[in-house]
Amino acid sequence: MNITELLRSLGLTEKEAETYLALLKLGSVPAGPLIKSLGMHRAAVYNLLDILISKGLVHYTIQANRKYFEAQKPERLLEFIENKKNELSDKEEQLRKIIPELESQRTISAESQEGTVYKGKKGIKSIFEDILSYPHTEYLVMGASGKFKEVFPAYFIHWHKRRVKNKISLRIIYGDKIKVQKREKELKLIEIKYSKDYSQEPSTTFVYGDKTAIIVWSDIPMVFLIRSEKVAKSHKAFFNMLWKSAKK
Repeated sequence: MNITELLRSLGLTEKEAETYLALLKLGSVPAGPLIKSLGMHRAAVYNLLDILISKGLVHYTIQANRKYFEAQKPERLLEFIENKKNELSDKEEQLRKIIPELESQRTISAESQEGTVYKGKKGIKSIFEDILSYPHTEYLVMGASGKFKEVFPAYFIHWHKRRVKNKISLRIIYGDKIKVQKREKELKLIEIKYSKDYSQEPSTTFVYGDKTAIIVWSDIPMVFLIRSEKVAKSHKAFFNMLWKSAKK
């Protein structure tokens, strides 16, 4: 990835990136040399300069009644990214607030209620993000193998912090051959038991709300998500039966 492509990935257009880079090389100059360097129409260059000024990447000084434009130090790009992150965080918060309203307006077809298949790591994450949308509830895990932590070590820690913040309690039944680290046992709002019935399971079953998710931990992991109150109740009853006989 070259510098222009990198700047574009940060949210600048190609022309904005070219203008910023040209100013870095030219230093503090009136608009004329910049227009010549870019080979663009005068009005277009002034428009680009206004945009870059608004983004905090260009500034100008007035000398002898003329504007001299100069690119901000490259370190300012880090501030630009930080501002973008803050904007995205604000938008995420706003979106989370209106999700219940959007959900209430969603028309669900009978077919989509039956089941959905997700593939790959993004599919796995989508399930865990969905679990977080059920605050003040309990979710159940059968056949846990430690794969979640193995595949997503950083996300695992961050996700559990968000789970606790949302007051989502968790009961897990691990296979009796699995060794659970002390750090995981000390997580808040969590209970762990072990069962020989899951000693060799290649899949893990999650039950939350009216949903049952079965994750197959293959080279390309897959998730089978079933949205059905009856199926969820059935799995919850099965879980509670196993829970009684499972060992701590």
